[in-house]
Amino acid sequence: QSVISRLQQRHRETGRVTERHRSVRPLATSHADDDRFIVNSALWNRMMNVRGTRASRQTIQNRLHQHGLRARRPARVPDHTTRHRRHRLAWAREHLHWTRNQENYISQLHKSFIRTFEKHT
Repeated sequence: QSVISRLQQRHRETGRVTERHRSVRPLATSHADDDRFIVNSALWNRMMNVRGTRASRQTIQNRLHQHGLRARRPARVPDHTTRHRRHRLAWAREHLHWTRNQENYISQLHKSFIRTFEKHT
């Protein structure tokens, strides 16, 4: 029987074509507190699995998706070569005795460079 014929039959019997009441399955995370817990847990520790909830994996994924959080795998970067390690160690040894003021100065220079670069792009 087609949808149209069922609608015609329902109209003849009841005089209406409105949908009948359907029972809706309750959400696994029924409270806003549950959703907030899931989202905050994901934000606080990105590598954590939300255990202890009675919700399915798909439900957790749906709740995170609703709040703009999506599963991402970290980018795989190439391993450092021996040459890279030598240069990093040499740099660390050169800067081993820097004072906090010198570190802060370089940090501020770096931040100002980034701000300037962002303005021009």
